[in-house]
Amino acid sequence: MTPDHTLQPGATLPDRVHKVTQPLIDAYARVSGDHNPLHTDPEFASTTHFGGTIAHGMMTLAFASAAMEAWAGPDWAQSGAMDVTFLSPVLPGSEVVVSIEVPDAAVDGRLECRINCTVAGKAVLTGAVSIAAKRNMGTT
Repeated sequence: MTPDHTLQPGATLPDRVHKVTQPLIDAYARVSGDHNPLHTDPEFASTTHFGGTIAHGMMTLAFASAAMEAWAGPDWAQSGAMDVTFLSPVLPGSEVVVSIEVPDAAVDGRLECRINCTVAGKAVLTGAVSIAAKRNMGTT
């Protein structure tokens, strides 16, 4: 995907939606090496207070990172940082909506964006993501 560098400070990035399915969770378990039965064993997970499997928190974080990468391209890998809080589990069948607000100006050479991941309007991850500002973006 080509980075969208047309968005400037003060913009809201387009929301990105990710459908979470059990096969996606299982694939994430394989590539991450995290085979906790809470994620991969519906029978076991049904005995927990979640009532079924849940997605890996890092999967939700990866959705957030992918949104920043789509906007900033290689700049995200070179200078990106995240400071987030996980608020709720994500269940199979959920749609995770990633929303990012870009601040009006950079501070100390960085743009610190607000990020929210929601499922059915309920926050599941929130916090800040930041990236080094380019020269054409005002700094304070």
